[in-house]
Amino acid sequence: MEARISTDTPESINLWYKCAGCNEFVFRGELERNLYTCSHCNALFPLLAQKRIEHLLDDPAAAQIRSTDTAGIAAEGTISGYPTSLFIADMDVIPAEIDVSVLLATIENALQKRIPLITVVACQPEGSEETLTETTYLTMQMERLVDTSLPHITVLTETDVYPFATHLPVGELIIAESTTPPQEPAPPNLQPAPHAPEEQLLTQLPTSEVQRDPDISVDCYISREELPDMLGRFLKFFSI
Repeated sequence: MEARISTDTPESINLWYKCAGCNEFVFRGELERNLYTCSHCNALFPLLAQKRIEHLLDDPAAAQIRSTDTAGIAAEGTISGYPTSLFIADMDVIPAEIDVSVLLATIENALQKRIPLITVVACQPEGSEETLTETTYLTMQMERLVDTSLPHITVLTETDVYPFATHLPVGELIIAESTTPPQEPAPPNLQPAPHAPEEQLLTQLPTSEVQRDPDISVDCYISREELPDMLGRFLKFFSI
């Protein structure tokens, strides 16, 4: 899960950050060395789009940055040697701030170069009033990737929001960035079948589990440190 950055300290707010997960202060240099992961509790701090470019791509300096603004970055580069068209929405961005033309250009680049598309987006609170009016058109454009057998991988960040939800169309493969694996499901609550209690049992999920169904299906949970390597493995699989 991710921890929000808090700087409520009377000392230098540029050098020390308070982890919202454990309330400990972490030195900025230590955060940078640890990929903005709390050294006390391993909670994830939000990572700026430019930092994600540096973390994910093999050679960020050689990446073709196609567009950058306050809402995120669109780029083309390689992950584990495999070319990819990459769109990263910056942390805490709301749908209304996203330049849809940039995302559409990223999709078009993937189609023209015949390379996979990777979108990195933050989870949004369930029921948020902020929506994208272009969602239907974006979905149609992303379906062109499916028609040409090009993979689209979505990485969800800011995973302290539950249930997981996003207002952007997601890919066929969905990865949630997390330092802790999802909780193991509770054992089934076996109840006698009302029509034949002596012969069979009905499997019923606990009420709490039924109420916590996520909005979207997450295929796997990956730590921030392992994310580039895991993306490279997926890209290798799709290239076969």
